[in-house]
Amino acid sequence: MSNILDVALKANVSIATVSRVVNKSDHKVNATTQEKVLAAIQELDYRPNALAKSLLMKRTMTIGIIIPDISNPYYAEIVRGIQDTADKAGYTVMLHNTDGKKERIIRDIYALREKSADGIIFSGGIINGFDTLSILKELKDRVVVVGRHEVDFPAIMVDNLGGATQAVQHLIDLGHRQIGCVGGPAGSSTSIDRLTGYRNALAQNGLPFNERLVKHGAWDPRSGHLLAGQLLRAKTRPTAIFSANDQMAFGVIKAAKDAGLGVPRDLAVVGFDNIPSASYIDPPLTTVGIPMSELGSAAMRMLIDLISGEKFDKLRLFKTKLLVRESTLQKGEKKY
Repeated sequence: MSNILDVALKANVSIATVSRVVNKSDHKVNATTQEKVLAAIQELDYRPNALAKSLLMKRTMTIGIIIPDISNPYYAEIVRGIQDTADKAGYTVMLHNTDGKKERIIRDIYALREKSADGIIFSGGIINGFDTLSILKELKDRVVVVGRHEVDFPAIMVDNLGGATQAVQHLIDLGHRQIGCVGGPAGSSTSIDRLTGYRNALAQNGLPFNERLVKHGAWDPRSGHLLAGQLLRAKTRPTAIFSANDQMAFGVIKAAKDAGLGVPRDLAVVGFDNIPSASYIDPPLTTVGIPMSELGSAAMRMLIDLISGEKFDKLRLFKTKLLVRESTLQKGEKKY
């Protein structure tokens, strides 16, 4: 393997000059000399030693991402946005999947600290408890979160409450009064905010809140199928169901079909997130759209500013958009 001395000898320049070219130093190198160095680098296939470079820069140019479930398209899209922006800025990404388990979150924080990651992005999951927070103390100036957490870190947030209110208002405007809610884990801040939006829409229209119409589970189709089945077997079944994410909504639609119900003829269904497959299921899912890739990109830009000591807004809120499709409207009905 070629080293920096080989390049310097080949280009007939000093090691310092090669370093300035490789590291894009503010110290100017004239164009002719720079071309000679770059030609030598290409001919010798020189690759700077990452460890030596990180010691010089006092950065490793790596960041960690901690998410609860990479199989969930919501998180996959966010990671894609982070990765794309990190690549452009020259950062390497280390991904940690925790399944939402506290012990794995703690283990992954330790691992990223030991690898001297320049920063960490949390997306989803729960950051609470003294154990987790005490470990994060050393990293508090290098952490950005995606979502609402009860911690004082720079954050990228989504208007979950407003989006849920809009979704349920859509169902009410269509004439539905018995509206079920299939939510995520009861302790999830996302689930709490979306349930609050559901309740707000009912209250704003003078409709009572009925706890028997609300079920909590996981964020997956199996959970949606199970919970919707319980709602649909009730003596007074709902005519519409608001699902706190699209994956559970897929399970809701299957449960309706299993019960011999047509969607939206007998049961209207609304999801949340607008994951890529939402417009391809039968019927296409009415859902609340979130710019997931943009969330990831914004989180990475915020982390870069944090690491670099640049000024930035510690909170950025992204709005949602209701996307009306055939799971709530019969073909030919007016979309508003």
